[in-house]
Amino acid sequence: MSTTHKPQTKTNRAKRSSPLVQEDMQKYQLAVEHASDHIVITDPDGIILYANRAVEKITGFPPSEIMGTKAGVKWGKRMKHEVYTHLWNEIKHHRRHFHGEFQNVRKNGEMYTAEAKIAPVLDAQGEVLYFVGIERDVTQLREVDRMKTEFISLASHQLRTPLSAMKWFLEMLLDGDLGDLSTEQTNMLRNINASNERMIDLVNTLLDISRIESGRLVIDAVPTDITELVTGLRHELEPLMQAKNQTLTIAIADNLPQVTIDPRLIRQVYMNLLTNAVKYSAYSTTITVYVFVKEGMIISTVQDQGYGIDVSEREHIFEKFYRAKSAVKAEAEGSGLGLYLVKSIIETSGGTMWLESEPGQGSSFSFSLPIR
Repeated sequence: MSTTHKPQTKTNRAKRSSPLVQEDMQKYQLAVEHASDHIVITDPDGIILYANRAVEKITGFPPSEIMGTKAGVKWGKRMKHEVYTHLWNEIKHHRRHFHGEFQNVRKNGEMYTAEAKIAPVLDAQGEVLYFVGIERDVTQLREVDRMKTEFISLASHQLRTPLSAMKWFLEMLLDGDLGDLSTEQTNMLRNINASNERMIDLVNTLLDISRIESGRLVIDAVPTDITELVTGLRHELEPLMQAKNQTLTIAIADNLPQVTIDPRLIRQVYMNLLTNAVKYSAYSTTITVYVFVKEGMIISTVQDQGYGIDVSEREHIFEKFYRAKSAVKAEAEGSGLGLYLVKSIIETSGGTMWLESEPGQGSSFSFSLPIR
């Protein structure tokens, strides 16, 4: 007697190979079926075993059309091969969580921006049992971010012209081009000029941030002598440090190689960190700059003896508009943009930035730059 075998579809194979028992799957379905985020579970090869209802709302593909297919094949057509390779290497081979953004395509051909999080679930031996992927449609959020960036850029450009004109007229008045001034008039104009300079610095910071966020920042990288760049800052910092009786110590390793960077931007990084150190350190303290080579990178550290930053605030310190409580208490004025800009410049230049700090013990802001 012959026996007829039912063909094994891709979906059947996926279900049979799934390490999830039916009871576990049902419990999970009850928990996430009505979630607003698109959630899928796959086997170790990325074959979809489960998809919630939000999959269709976001991608346009009903769960029945994607079950048994490789995750992302239907809607992730715009993903570059190298991005896919990196993603798979992270979750499959390194068994690490992945978090990123992609330009995906809905069933109707419409593009959308997706924020994706993928986590491997491991057994007792550390082997991958399955993957849980969560995707969120952030198209509107990114569009709002783009509009805000464009508005900041436009407003900053419009402000720059009158501020520059004010600077020019103030310099003429202070130089006596329009006649002698009394001591009271001179002091008042100097205060106005100082406020104008702060506005110009803020506008330039906003312009740099908008360029970085929109990908329009032009990096004019040239071979640069870091030793010369750092030591050249001493003269500019002297008036600020003398006002607080502070000392600047510069410790740079011998025979430091040249590094290909944009000297204007990296100079801005050093100046921001140093002026912060001056501003948030007490009188008669020492600020130290260390520069050395480690593992193919030039490492720079600006160390102060200031108020320090509480551990609960450190993860936020490089966020836009964030100011530590100790900084607000010591200096009421401040935009909260300086460290955000500094970190953005360093990362755009191929480096990384980090912080070490203890309340009452000061802070050390460090960054790396690749030698190339």
